[in-house]
Amino acid sequence: MKKSDNAMGVSKWASKGGWGGGLSLLFLMIGVVGVWAQEGDPKTESQPTQTRAKTFVPSPSSSETAAAGQIKILEIEFSSRRADVTINEDKIRQNMRSNQGGVYSQQVIDGDIESLYQTGDYENVQIMTSEVTTGGERGVRLSVIVDPKVRVAAVEVKRKRADGGLDDELSVDKEDLLDLKLKALTANDAKGAAALANAFSPKETVTKAGDTLSEERLQRDAYAMEDFYRDKGYKDVKIIAKQEEVKGGEAKVIFEIDEGIRGFISKIRFIGNQAATAKELEKVVKLKPKEWWQIFSKSDRFEEMALKDDVSRIKNYYLNQGYIDISVAASVDLPRTAKNEEAQKDTDAPRGEDFDPDDIPAEDLILTYRIEEGRQYRVGTLSVDGNAFFSADDLLNELQTKAKQVEIFDQVELKMMKANGLQEGEIYAINSLQASIETLQDKYGRRGFREARVEYRMTPNVENGRIDVSFNIKEGEKFYVDKIEIQGNTTTRDKVIRREIDLAPGEVFDTVREKASKKRLEGLNYFSKVETYAEETDVPNRQKLIVKVEEKGTGEVSFGAGFSSVELLTGNITVGEKNFDLQRIFQSFPPRGAGQKVRFQASIGFRSQNINLSFTEPWFLDKPIRLEAGGYYNGASYLSEFYNQKNYGAFTGLSRRLGDDYPLNRWSTGVTYRPEYYDIANLQSDAPPYFQASTGDTFKSSLRGSITYDGRDSFMLAHSGQYFEFGAEGAGGPLLGTENIWKIKAEFKTYHTLWKEKDVIFSARVLLGLVDAYSTTEYVPVWDQLFAGGSGSIRGFDPSLGSTVNGGSVGPKQNAQPVGGGTQGVYQAEITAPFPILENRVRWAVFCDGGFVNENVFDFQPKTYNNTQSMMVNGTPTTYNAINGGFQIGAGFGIRMDIGIGPMKFDIGFPVMTGDPNNGGGLGAFKMYFDGGYQF
Repeated sequence: MKKSDNAMGVSKWASKGGWGGGLSLLFLMIGVVGVWAQEGDPKTESQPTQTRAKTFVPSPSSSETAAAGQIKILEIEFSSRRADVTINEDKIRQNMRSNQGGVYSQQVIDGDIESLYQTGDYENVQIMTSEVTTGGERGVRLSVIVDPKVRVAAVEVKRKRADGGLDDELSVDKEDLLDLKLKALTANDAKGAAALANAFSPKETVTKAGDTLSEERLQRDAYAMEDFYRDKGYKDVKIIAKQEEVKGGEAKVIFEIDEGIRGFISKIRFIGNQAATAKELEKVVKLKPKEWWQIFSKSDRFEEMALKDDVSRIKNYYLNQGYIDISVAASVDLPRTAKNEEAQKDTDAPRGEDFDPDDIPAEDLILTYRIEEGRQYRVGTLSVDGNAFFSADDLLNELQTKAKQVEIFDQVELKMMKANGLQEGEIYAINSLQASIETLQDKYGRRGFREARVEYRMTPNVENGRIDVSFNIKEGEKFYVDKIEIQGNTTTRDKVIRREIDLAPGEVFDTVREKASKKRLEGLNYFSKVETYAEETDVPNRQKLIVKVEEKGTGEVSFGAGFSSVELLTGNITVGEKNFDLQRIFQSFPPRGAGQKVRFQASIGFRSQNINLSFTEPWFLDKPIRLEAGGYYNGASYLSEFYNQKNYGAFTGLSRRLGDDYPLNRWSTGVTYRPEYYDIANLQSDAPPYFQASTGDTFKSSLRGSITYDGRDSFMLAHSGQYFEFGAEGAGGPLLGTENIWKIKAEFKTYHTLWKEKDVIFSARVLLGLVDAYSTTEYVPVWDQLFAGGSGSIRGFDPSLGSTVNGGSVGPKQNAQPVGGGTQGVYQAEITAPFPILENRVRWAVFCDGGFVNENVFDFQPKTYNNTQSMMVNGTPTTYNAINGGFQIGAGFGIRMDIGIGPMKFDIGFPVMTGDPNNGGGLGAFKMYFDGGYQF
């Protein structure tokens, strides 16, 4: 901020000698320091909201005071740079500690300036000093200059008519509009609104007469008023705040309101469409009538910008069907009814005292799209020119072999999508053209031509309906990576970012690998923004890769409660950090930056208690090997009515992808070691023999290896792709422990979109399992037996229920109680689609599951029996009633929900075929399942 110069009469005082000479020297120093402060004070230059012009006069040092005595304030004068305002001198004096006759102090003057600013009455405050002599006494004069803030004299709201004039007749209640609380503002109202969201108290109303004028507040007032109008159906409202100066330092505020059309869409019409049906085009646009069951849909709310976007969507649809001459015009009309015509007349007519804004129709808008399609074109010949590094045949071959799926940016929907490249004879599509351009640029980009540009020229042939496309290539120079510079990472270590970058200094500047590296960094979810770009260097043909990131919070703390079909009610807590740094654990809090993950979870319910602590190092020993370690405790009473089970242990494992490029990047392998203790307690006296054989404490030491393929297009809601996992586990033997078993599991899932327009997905899953004991272990303990039934298995059955209960378990039972088996086979088949009432937040599902569990290992023939058998329990033969229902089937329906905190699913399953003489199944034997997650 610029500071006013001090007026000093130095020469007059210097000629006096004595203390006057010392005082004149003091004032000379004051002037020099004042000028220095004027030019270089950084604090004065960085006031965030107001201009504070100050003149600082240092207090004399103690030695000067002793030599010259204290400096007195002989005079104080008050003024303003504005001639049309009256200064309230008494009010200013009340907010100042400096007073006439008092001792001069720069510290006190600084406080006076701050005090005057804090009153909120002034937009500029200056206190300047000058020498003065009164009655032979020498001292200083304080010149206090204040510019009072402009006050609001009046607030008016005006409606902008169709002819451009203004009137006072609003379509909403004026008093309600002027009494709005600023909390009506939402983050979606307008750009810039979020920046103002915290500038004012939520309890403030819009500006009123007598308030201090504030540009920021007027802008926020306009946002709040627009939000009020939108709630009334005026989706295209625009409000501008203007000021008119009046005398006496006051201004009048006028809000000019362009209300736009008030309406909701009742119908859309397409005129001139021949190649596409109205139903097909309705799927393209966003603005459309709301059906009775679309409770939360806002598709019928008219907005001018949304209408323009829909015109672009229709054009884009035709351009991707070969109609390059497409023309689309949209209009908004009211139905020609007597009521609407009369109301429309009243819209711009003078309004009397009995006028009711709600009389203006708000549900009768008709959108009409007039379409001129032209003819459809197909791709003619493709050619290239301007190429030197690659031959034309090489480039054309690239276009044909890469004419499958290429990722492009959709300019209409503003998102990434995949499109097929152009192929001769196929329909000409604008997205395919973009995909072909992207293919050629990537081919050059892989070889370091990062500045290569591909332009195209179309030659339509109206007679044969073909478009010849010529690609002109401007190759530019070939570049190599000079060095890689990381910017913006204030917490995350450089190496965490560098290890995700698939480029190194000295290598060809491959733009495809650059884009892949950017995606990997975004996938870490450590950063709110990731940018990659090149900078020139002094070395020819070498560029510097800049990787710029913006960090975001990576910690997690959550509390909650839930319930499921297994657990009645649970309370849970989760604390985690996905960018953890073990080395900084005693240096900073929270310790972040190494890309490690740590997570603590505790869930306590009526029938179970689970505590888990895990740590993950994704780059063990700075190699792309994932290290996982942790410990856990699980206690459960829901597994059986005959016993309670507790187990606790630890785990450590290593895993890695088989490669970075397709298809090896879809494959991964891993190995995990687990030492665990199991305890079967509170065993009932009438428990089945198998449970009695498993009682007591057991130490299990196991090693599990696995190989996995994941080709799904999404981890949350897959529409296509497959998933496969094969795992083998061994416990005991050379690993020690008291349990000697081996176990094998193989799982396969597949996903297919049956109806793309309706988002109907079919998914299927097959699970096979084997388990057996060896060496000194006679029976596989019950916790390692294979069971079937439940949400992740055969719905309609429950693995913990006996055969005398409808909807019981699948597989072997002793005395009607499930005990599991050594061979398992399960399939699940499901169809899901969006539920129309809540659109894509809720999906409906129908399913059919089936499978079997047999007692012996490698027994893949489903067994059905009901007889008496025996087994040895602690050296004593024990007989029991043995039952197995063979191959059993369940079916049902459910919903899949996205409730903001994660996906949830609710299913109702019915046992359709039980194979159990004691369990007939049927509609009355349904089971309900409530769990997290969309997938099986």
